[in-house]
Amino acid sequence: MAVSAYFLGIDVSAGGLGLIVIGGDGTVLAHLRRAYGGEDTGPMDPQDWWRAARTGIKEILRRAELRADQVRAIGISGDADGVVAIDRERKVLSPAVFGPDPAVASYVDQLTQKVGARNLLNLASGPAHTGATAVKLLWLRDTHKRVWHDCAHLLSPKDFLRYRLTGTAVTDACDAAASLLFNPRTRSWSKQLLQLLDLNPAWLPAINNGNSISGRVIESAAREAGLQAGTPVVTGASHAAAIAVTAGVLQPGTAAIELGNQGSVFLPTAEAARDPSGRLLSTCHCIAGTWALVSQGAAGADALDWLMLHVMPSEVAQARRAQRDPLDVMAELAAEIPPGADGLIHLPAAAKTSGFLGLTSRHGRGHLVRAVLEGGAIACQRILTGLADSKIPAPEHVVLTGPGASNHLWCQIMADALDREVHAAAVPEVAAAGSAILAAATVGVHKTVEDAAAKMVKNRNSFAARRSAAVAYADLARESARLADAIAGTRAKPPESAAEMLL
Repeated sequence: MAVSAYFLGIDVSAGGLGLIVIGGDGTVLAHLRRAYGGEDTGPMDPQDWWRAARTGIKEILRRAELRADQVRAIGISGDADGVVAIDRERKVLSPAVFGPDPAVASYVDQLTQKVGARNLLNLASGPAHTGATAVKLLWLRDTHKRVWHDCAHLLSPKDFLRYRLTGTAVTDACDAAASLLFNPRTRSWSKQLLQLLDLNPAWLPAINNGNSISGRVIESAAREAGLQAGTPVVTGASHAAAIAVTAGVLQPGTAAIELGNQGSVFLPTAEAARDPSGRLLSTCHCIAGTWALVSQGAAGADALDWLMLHVMPSEVAQARRAQRDPLDVMAELAAEIPPGADGLIHLPAAAKTSGFLGLTSRHGRGHLVRAVLEGGAIACQRILTGLADSKIPAPEHVVLTGPGASNHLWCQIMADALDREVHAAAVPEVAAAGSAILAAATVGVHKTVEDAAAKMVKNRNSFAARRSAAVAYADLARESARLADAIAGTRAKPPESAAEMLL
């Protein structure tokens, strides 16, 4: 098809702002990342996200050589575990924290006591943790009374950015489910939870499907960001749901695994479901009539980032000077090591227990990299095989996406560890791309979201499991599970985040 429409996707995360411009035929015109300045952990000024967005939008349109009026629609995705308090004058009232916040730890028990652990699972389908909006709001009410008094809107990070663009307060069901104020089964805010916690329902945004128009760019935002006023902005999706859109994982029987970034595992379901193992949390997909189970941290980037920073900084610097992906250089070292990394095991995801086990003087940098890649693959294998003990059917179609989806070794390790064929959808700024795909389907350039994903994601590959490696990884999975269970048995207090539930 001739390219007659272009779509801007934006992803708001702790690590920075990702932007991409994609044509309706899947052509990627440009992509980039914008840092917010300062640390990517701890309290942030949400206005910094907007500053990054307005400069980033101007820059990506310049790189794509597009006029503002050529952008047909905008989609936004972002991390779900964050809350922005805004007053009636659209002023941000306090800093916001992405993900787990140690400052609110004591309010995890308070939420559980107020609602009841079993009642919280029944109503919100998840346990209390320090990343949840409900927990953060209890802390905010006790410690920032002026903020509480002036509050008019409570928004997730992506919804705040849309609010700055359009002036409308809207969210999708996936973001709402992460708050622990939302009932995934009914796909609505839980009146009972709001009453128990004495929260004003008027502060919460309306719930729309991800592929619906939730506002249009207002004049002031258009001037600041270099956009055309009136450009449609769709509801979008949480980070995990957006990567599933890019992967074409939209129906039950499929699964999306993100290699790098947050390391999300996302499985659509036909109804609200609960994983009895607790490794997957119940949520909603961003499209109507579909629910999901989700986990974060299985094959994430934290350990690789640590290796890049502290173990292989010279190799990373050399790769960047040569305009190569540092992961490719690291994977070349890991490819020289046999499956199992000569006994070196890495446990991912849980901050208090993550690390290397069995490290000896015979292990080198390649062993460290291979163990990290294998550890993520084994964590994903444990999640998917755990479904056998539930009524949830195992996925028949697994798609790898994220930064690692373009790395042959990582994808092959995933196929071997899962002992099945897997498919890879390699797209830059994968979550931002998912929101752009939603935008293309919303304005009718493609008939459905499925059709948009199929036509706008071109770089797809398949990887078949190798028998000898699969046998080695089955042994490694058993040993990793034994160690993870032993460590989990010694944990003294509840997990701080959904990611910690993996172990």
